[in-house]
Amino acid sequence: MKKFLTAILLTLLLTQPAQALPVQKAVQTALTNNPNLQRTEQSIKIAEESLKSARGQKKFSVSASGSLGASKTEYLEHTEHASTGLSLTLPLYTGKRLETSIKFAELGIDVAKFDFSQARDDLIYQVVTAYVNALESLATSKVDLETEKNLAEHEKMIAAQFNAGAKAKIDLLRAQVATSNALQDAARSQAAYEVALTNLAALMSTDSIANLTVEDFDTFLELDEVENYITEAEENRHDLKSDALRIEQGEISVDNAKSGWYPNVNANVGTNLNASAHEWHWTPDASVGLSASWNIFDGGVTRAQVDSAKVEVERLKLAFDSDLDSVHESVVTAHKNLRIALLRLTTTQRAVELAEEERFIATERYKVGEGIILDILDAELALSTAKKNNVSAHYDVIRYSFDLSHAIGDTLKAIRNLE
Repeated sequence: MKKFLTAILLTLLLTQPAQALPVQKAVQTALTNNPNLQRTEQSIKIAEESLKSARGQKKFSVSASGSLGASKTEYLEHTEHASTGLSLTLPLYTGKRLETSIKFAELGIDVAKFDFSQARDDLIYQVVTAYVNALESLATSKVDLETEKNLAEHEKMIAAQFNAGAKAKIDLLRAQVATSNALQDAARSQAAYEVALTNLAALMSTDSIANLTVEDFDTFLELDEVENYITEAEENRHDLKSDALRIEQGEISVDNAKSGWYPNVNANVGTNLNASAHEWHWTPDASVGLSASWNIFDGGVTRAQVDSAKVEVERLKLAFDSDLDSVHESVVTAHKNLRIALLRLTTTQRAVELAEEERFIATERYKVGEGIILDILDAELALSTAKKNNVSAHYDVIRYSFDLSHAIGDTLKAIRNLE
């Protein structure tokens, strides 16, 4: 059973298709296919139509009317009559209600565009994260399989010595347990790899992961002072720009609500054709004039709308402050993680070198009868741990480079380092 599981894992991990999917291609595929991003993009079109509607309310409107009727009373004969007409209305003054509605809609387009840009950057970040997670799990599985292979060789050597009566059974059992544990670790890493591929496929809107695999890449984001990254984030983050525009929209909504206190003045032009039985002779007439309306008292409705709009502005300002704090935190966290990961990468590389030397010494001592099996197994497991720590540090450098790039509002910055 153990040999069968080993064969399966080796087939899955070591058999690579002719061409893997580069990370840049994975990102581009997701940007093209992801339905959530496409749905966000539709918000721009909706905002554009809202602007058309707002601008249309400021233009003249034309309406048509018509009627046809008949009447008869006790003292009058039966009569029939008809009328038809057109009227044109042009708003002249609305207390800035129409102007503020147009400005609100114009800002709405910019808000939708910033929201789309942020969603796009978020998707890039999610794709890269899933890609790096897959790479790390794949590399970890290979380390576990290599460890299992080395332990299996030790197990074979000890089995031969046990059969010859030179070693106790407990040594053989201990070696078998260590080999089995390494194989289970490789199976768990392979499962994590497949989960990461599934997440990547979902982000790319790809139904199957059967032909999906990843290829290794490297990147490096040179560390600068954290204050510089914070400044860059404040200037670049699309969500902060969207928040600022929403505050501006809120302030416009206050002015829009205040328009309820002012009169509305419209210019009107109309023409009518009237006719009555029996000759059905149409008589034209025309009219031109101004109309005004002013809601002197509305039971406090306008006041409530104004106050509500002012409260909404304060809420939007608090939301902006909260998002700004979150951006600062994400930048600082990513900066610290990347700095630590770079230090870990150096130390783990040295640890691998020392662990390899330790394993060599332990193996040679055991061969000449000066060591015990636990020395070999401990050295082998220590080497495995050192290698997996090095794998973790290596991909943490990549991961936190993208974390920092995403935190400052430009995940593609880390992608461009690959070109």
